[in-house]
Amino acid sequence: MKAAETQESNILLKADFPFHSWYRFVLSYPPHLVRKYAEEFDLGPSDLLFDPFCGTGTTLVEGKILGIPSLGSEAHPFTAMVSRVKCNWSLNPGQMRKLAKASCDKAEQACNKHGLPPLSFITQILRGPSPHRLNGYSLHPDETEMIPTGFMSDRPLGRLLILRHWIEKLTEEESTPVREFFYVALAHVISQGAGNFSFGPEIYKTKAKHDYDVLGHFARQTEIMISDLEASKSLAERKTRACVYEDDARELSKIPGGITSVITSPPYPNEKDYTRTTRVESVLLRFMSHRDELRGIKHSLLRSNTRNVFVADQDMNEIAAFDSIRKVCEQIENRRLELNKTSGFERLYHKVVAHYFGGMKKHFRKLKPKLQSGAKLAYVVGDQYSFLMVPVRTATLLAEVAESEGYRVNGIQLWRERVGTKVRNGHEEQKIVRVREEVLMLETP
Repeated sequence: MKAAETQESNILLKADFPFHSWYRFVLSYPPHLVRKYAEEFDLGPSDLLFDPFCGTGTTLVEGKILGIPSLGSEAHPFTAMVSRVKCNWSLNPGQMRKLAKASCDKAEQACNKHGLPPLSFITQILRGPSPHRLNGYSLHPDETEMIPTGFMSDRPLGRLLILRHWIEKLTEEESTPVREFFYVALAHVISQGAGNFSFGPEIYKTKAKHDYDVLGHFARQTEIMISDLEASKSLAERKTRACVYEDDARELSKIPGGITSVITSPPYPNEKDYTRTTRVESVLLRFMSHRDELRGIKHSLLRSNTRNVFVADQDMNEIAAFDSIRKVCEQIENRRLELNKTSGFERLYHKVVAHYFGGMKKHFRKLKPKLQSGAKLAYVVGDQYSFLMVPVRTATLLAEVAESEGYRVNGIQLWRERVGTKVRNGHEEQKIVRVREEVLMLETP
């Protein structure tokens, strides 16, 4: 199923480019949506805003801009790092500019030394050449296996590995935030230029690039980021708190109390593998180096697609008493049988939905003790038709789940509506459904 937006667009406004554009997860919601609910909740410096699915930090960055202290929780270590960097405005711009230039200079020298261009040796990188020839600029076979086939060409990959080496070399005596700042710039290079992939909104392979100006892109991106730091000096002096915790949203064991509001967008129950969307960056920046680490990350994420459902999962047990959710799951399984869909993934469709709402029930339960009385919450979620076109009214079902955990439901607001069209054999059929994305409004008594 494809979808074209018919209402409010999920894009960055020009005024929102500082910080938000450093690296933006393709499925992020826009900053102006955070501003809308921050205003509606009348949030200020005495409040504590929380995003339990903070992704790449949209809510937290807006909190800093608006002077609202905030916390974020994110289970994926790569996106948690992006959030930390985007919320750290205390780095010295002069020092960062000096290190960026030194990294580019050293990387350029190394590229020339190894014949870049024409990069004749790069075709050997994935075959494990002798260390003295490449000076360590290579991927381990386990890392290579995790990058989707065709998502990186040899020449851009070689340049990225050389630049990564010199970033790490020149920042080894610096603080972790300094290195992570350059990692985010490098992630932008990977996802917005060097890689053979794009988003629409699903990630897909594009035409292979023979080569790419990795150093030029990195230099431009770091200058944009450093300039944002310089321009935010007055905001940084306010020292508005923004902390990011690597934590499973179904546990929230690391999150302190005193939260007065939540503005967030959890994953939707669909077939989007969130680890695949950031896979290349996660591997090249050393956040995962083999399949076991990838599996561990998937274990820590809310179940929302068949790629992160495991045999031992028990989240579905949480919603055994919910007839509404059980009926949706039964409809999905009955549709599968009716259509004679027999793949292993299709057999999991109904379980994904059950695990998703069970996981969200655990989330609401673990969150409640962290909230102050009268805390206001906004959850941005979307209806789904990913599982054999059976409608999943996400906000409506989540409202029932939240209510069972003692939350007061203050309504469901339409955010935007998309026109869905079914795709068969590469050809679009006529419009069949309108897909609603809504904001579930909750409050603690």
